[in-house]
Amino acid sequence: MSNPSKARGTRFEVAVCSLLRAAGFSEVFRLAPGGVDDAGDVGGLPDWALECRDRARIDLAGDVADAQLRAVKKGAKYGAAIIKKRGHPTGDAYVALSLTTFTKVLEALESARRTTPK
Repeated sequence: MSNPSKARGTRFEVAVCSLLRAAGFSEVFRLAPGGVDDAGDVGGLPDWALECRDRARIDLAGDVADAQLRAVKKGAKYGAAIIKKRGHPTGDAYVALSLTTFTKVLEALESARRTTPK
């Protein structure tokens, strides 16, 4: 890959997928870039559109907006940006999402908790 920024981004996407698979999400895989119909960088999580970012400058608002757009395109419930923390392992990356999306996640977790037999 001749573009160093693109290569760095690809490495981070692969690392994120590896970490998620190691955590038990065995269906996770790296999505190929999709142009206009891009559904994010990580596949195998039907309810999520995940955008991975490994950039010198963090653009929180832009990254979250991009993740939300990918969620709409994918028809996913949630969109989140996974942002590399420079000089740290993949597991230390930041996950950013809007408060509205975070509230939806909390509602789903609470609903699942209430319906799970004790």
